[in-house]
Amino acid sequence: MKRCKAAISRRGVPSGGALVAALVVVQVAWLLCQTVDAGMVKSTKELCFECHRDSAAYMKKAVVHKPLKLGLCTSCHSPHASRHSGLLSDSGGELCYNCHDRERGFSEEFVHDPVERGECLACHDAHAAGARGLLKQAGGKVCFPCHPKKELMGRKNVHPEVRKGNCSACHEPHSSKREGLLAAERGEICGRCHPAKGERITRVHGGYNVSGTDCSGCHSPHSSDSPAMLKATLHKPFEDGACTECHLRGSNKVTGSGTALCTKCHDETMAGFNRINSHLMTRGVYNPCSECHNPHASDQRHLLKGREDRVCYSCHKDTKSFVAGSDHSHPKLALCSDCHTAHGSNNRFFLSGGPIETCAAVGCHPTQGAFTHPVGVETIDPRSKTPMDCVTCHNPMGSPEEFILRFEKDRELCVQCHEV
Repeated sequence: MKRCKAAISRRGVPSGGALVAALVVVQVAWLLCQTVDAGMVKSTKELCFECHRDSAAYMKKAVVHKPLKLGLCTSCHSPHASRHSGLLSDSGGELCYNCHDRERGFSEEFVHDPVERGECLACHDAHAAGARGLLKQAGGKVCFPCHPKKELMGRKNVHPEVRKGNCSACHEPHSSKREGLLAAERGEICGRCHPAKGERITRVHGGYNVSGTDCSGCHSPHSSDSPAMLKATLHKPFEDGACTECHLRGSNKVTGSGTALCTKCHDETMAGFNRINSHLMTRGVYNPCSECHNPHASDQRHLLKGREDRVCYSCHKDTKSFVAGSDHSHPKLALCSDCHTAHGSNNRFFLSGGPIETCAAVGCHPTQGAFTHPVGVETIDPRSKTPMDCVTCHNPMGSPEEFILRFEKDRELCVQCHEV
């Protein structure tokens, strides 16, 4: 059909009396095209099922993919030959997007990893399933293989919707405008079931009006060992109920401005920022500390707002994109602060030490430099005239090559320095 549309459009638009004749020609051509296209994909069910007898079982399942139901096997498969496994006519998600519009729910700012990789079959069955949406399993059961049940429900108190496996109550399955694939803004998603207005809700929050606030700032949305689903680690003033340490009494407004609000207690932290490379930046926010840390509670170390890599990627979007497009990446890439210092560093890239010392630290690569290619001040990279280190050959953020090498390992990497 697309080919016919293109062919018709290339004819152009004549003027005058020729216009009527041209329109007749175009209409006839259009009808012929429709006839031809309709004949290109037709039911081949009986013919295909003669050999693929197991396929008949699909028709007995509760939900059958519409093309299969209509017997249109050739809408996805090439009957004679294909460069794709299963004789598919296209690869991965590209095949699915031939019918399912990519712009409708699959391409918001935050995209579910399997969708990003075009792995639709990670969650869906291509032919038939017992669950709606052709899901391989109903509800949360299809989520748990990647999002372990133990992590989500492993604590004493479990959110009822999580226990029911009703993940889609809060999350979009394909893509979302919001981090965490949330189905609504953080300030309103909880209010759908838990209205945040009223005397009782204000009383239990120490007299503070919490309507419209992000409940997940203090409460764990999946499970918690603490009463009221509070997060595991509480900021000391919050834990002691000393809200006026930071807030005006009965108000959400704070008692100090900028970093001064935090450094009046954490003044030792400033030493970490006073380095050649410093993370102390405002980006126009009131208190830059709150860019990374939650002032009330957290399930992460250092009261981080969320999982460490997600906090970092919220600013380092280029790194996130690069890692996502790499075939190989460092196995501990999500633990950013294992290699980088969060506040400031006198080393490049905020590394906790020099490139060699950082890699050899904390027992990750203790033999680095002892049996590998020589590195250090006595081994000079002939290209840059600088001492060689680990990142001369490896890119810790990601690479298309094994061992996160910068070039192909058998020859291309070596000839960068060793002429042949």
